[in-house]
Amino acid sequence: MPTLNVLVLEDDELDYNILVRHLETLRVPIYRLTRASTVDEAREAIFAQNFDAALIDYRLSSGMTGLDFVRELGGRQAPFPIILLTGMSDSDLDRDALLSGVYDYIDKLSLTRELVDRAIRFAISGHRYERQLREAVAQAHEQAMINRKILSIVSHELKAPLSSQVALCDFLMEQYESAIATEAVTKVRACAFRQIDFLNNLSEFVRLESDAAKVHPETFNLSEMLAEVTDLFEPAARHKGVSIVLEIGDGADGEVFADRLRLRQVMINLVKNAVQYSDDGAITVSARRIDEGLRLEVRDEGDGIPKDKIAMILSHQTIRPRPGEDFDGGLGIGLSICRRLISLMGGVFTIESARGAGVAAIATLPLGCGENEEAA
Repeated sequence: MPTLNVLVLEDDELDYNILVRHLETLRVPIYRLTRASTVDEAREAIFAQNFDAALIDYRLSSGMTGLDFVRELGGRQAPFPIILLTGMSDSDLDRDALLSGVYDYIDKLSLTRELVDRAIRFAISGHRYERQLREAVAQAHEQAMINRKILSIVSHELKAPLSSQVALCDFLMEQYESAIATEAVTKVRACAFRQIDFLNNLSEFVRLESDAAKVHPETFNLSEMLAEVTDLFEPAARHKGVSIVLEIGDGADGEVFADRLRLRQVMINLVKNAVQYSDDGAITVSARRIDEGLRLEVRDEGDGIPKDKIAMILSHQTIRPRPGEDFDGGLGIGLSICRRLISLMGGVFTIESARGAGVAAIATLPLGCGENEEAA
């Protein structure tokens, strides 16, 4: 037969005896009550034994209220559920009681055997489920931290050899005179660079998900950075019969103050996508000053994206292919990372597209983006 150990913090002996008479008539469960008439006695009882629940009077003679003691115990984080006993229930007290973490409150004037029995059993059940939920959430957070750490280590360890591979390919391309050998090395270099790009996205994704991404602005030449990005993809675009056109408008051909590495990662993602989804035509990479700051755009003449899919693509969730489709986009988070990185730098990222109309990916950044972060 189940027995429930219940602490009763009640300094009024008459009220305590009424409570005892109600509960001792129950056959199932059996209630074993431990009375404490003061807060100190309650503390000693909690230290000495385990309780399944506690009934705490709102008005205590020690100068503390029952709600003060509830907060001391941790509210809903306490080792057992707490029910408040009161003879003066009103809307303000009801709200304060729930905010302090009690599971229920009982008006002594309407106290019945069924009411107190149901309140105790429901509180115990709710406390058990909440504890299990907190444990599950804590385990999930711990596993997520482990996963992020593993991803960071893997990404870091793979980048160095891949970067060396790219450098060696550059060296070999200068040595070979054979067109066949040069083409082979070029393909090896392209594969290595694609893996580096994947790892960069993976590292950035981990930092963004863990809120560890910080802006590190610097002064750099924007047109040189964009030329560097377009040069990376020019061989792959030429192989597909696609041209890449770089347009630098007035005011954007000099130095800017921004997070160069993250802006470069955004542009790499955008140009890579444009090359990947274009079979002919031209890809235009443009930069120009506007009233709001700096406008960067990558426009292609590919198949485009249905308007109802754009929001999903820009969400933080990984895009999964439908059954039977190839997963040709790596993690499927490139554009989502672009949006979040541009937002991190204080800008706005948008996509303009429609089926059959190509894609225009647009990033608008404030002038001097990153100054606030550096000052902080």
